Amino acid sequence: MFKKLIKVTSLLVLVGFSFFYTEKVTKIAREKDPIMIKISDMKESNSVSVVKPIINNDEYIAGINGCEINVNESYSKMKSVGEFKEELLVMKEVTNEESVKNKYIVGGNKVTKNVSIIFLVDDAINDKLINFLSLKNINANFFVDGQYLEKDLVTVKFVAENNNIYYLGQNRKYDDDYMLYSNNLISMNGKNESKYCLVNEKNDEILKLCSDYNMNTIKTDFITDNIYKTVKTNLTNGTIFAFDTDDIEEVKVSINYILSKGYNIVTLDKLLDESNKCD
Repeated sequence: MFKKLIKVTSLLVLVGFSFFYTEKVTKIAREKDPIMIKISDMKESNSVSVVKPIINNDEYIAGINGCEINVNESYSKMKSVGEFKEELLVMKEVTNEESVKNKYIVGGNKVTKNVSIIFLVDDAINDKLINFLSLKNINANFFVDGQYLEKDLVTVKFVAENNNIYYLGQNRKYDDDYMLYSNNLISMNGKNESKYCLVNEKNDEILKLCSDYNMNTIKTDFITDNIYKTVKTNLTNGTIFAFDTDDIEEVKVSINYILSKGYNIVTLDKLLDESNKCD
């Protein structure tokens, strides 16, 4: 019995060593393959570095993911055709390792010339504003009070055709009792998920509540007056402007100024998207 056990053990060791040896030889042969050598030589020149987010304590400015060659998939594709072909290189995304959880988002990345505009809605959405945004082909963000959301879903649904809708709380106060219901209303009547909360000053209770609902909290000043001057002073890549005003004419002038400076006005989803398609 003992001898039989030794034989079985020896056989298993031999098989294991054989697999290890075969894998080692295969790896060495692959590394010396001219196709693999060319892929490896191109790896550095074809990589795109991660633009790291800017983090200042509990404040977060979005970054951009990087790209690099997927060596294994590229090798597999080229090996199937028997030669190195640059057009068969496969890229993969390299994500940034920082988490936005429990942080206030204060802006988009500083590389892309994008900004985002927010309108706070308590009890009405201005028709002239909607027409202007449509004329300019602008996709904006509307943070809507929960009571108005229920009262005028028809208008909200119409606005949501070209803009993103988010929840502003009940009388601008986020409450656990209404969060899920209001977010579901937006999801059912709009085209985006209500995944952002909005504050103009830090509030850790709101930050935690929103985080519990897998929502991120945006912090930015609410612009109530001196609209054009404020926009002109603060216009830079990644800025989030939140308009809390009925002065639609000055808002229109400010938007025209943003466009005249070559900026793209995009939704929050696009502004804060850190993904990289690696095409």
